[in-house]
Order: sequence, then structure tokens, then C-alpha cells
Amino acid sequence: MKVQIHDWHTTILLSWDEFKEYCKPGQGEDTCIWAVAGPDGFECTYYNKPISLVQRFEAGKTVAKRDGCDKVKNFSPAGLTAGTYLEL
Repeated sequence: MKVQIHDWHTTILLSWDEFKEYCKPGQGEDTCIWAVAGPDGFECTYYNKPISLVQRFEAGKTVAKRDGCDKVKNFSPAGLTAGTYLEL
């Protein structure tokens, strides 16, 4: 996972293999709700959750039910300065 710290959010990009391993697409309730795809590929939005997904997740209106993975939850971007790049 490639992590970039910004002023107001954290970007976590995943390779295809990481996406399959950690996000578990197609696994129903065991799929992570915070996995999204965008112009840069697969991204984990655990640390900058889109409000529309939060609302649907809290209302139980998503097929995916898992709230993140241990690898991301055990990482904390707190205290890291903007512009920091690292690999998890």
C-alpha cells in the first residue's frame, strides 16, 4: 500500500493484489466498505470516509459490511507531516 499524507486527508493506494487480499471484493459482508476505485486505481478511504458511504453503511444499505482491515487500522497518520510518502 502506498500512503501519501496531505494537509487534510490521507491517500492510501492499493495494487490489484493488495485490493484482493485486504478489501476482499465480491465476498459480500466480508468486503471492506471503504474500498473505492478512482483515476489512480484502488484506494482505501478509511481515513477520509465519503459521507455518502458513511450514511449508507450506518443505515445498513450496503452489501459490504467490513469496517476496514487490521493493516490500515493499525496504521495511524496522526503526527505525520503533509507531503510524507510511505509504504505500508
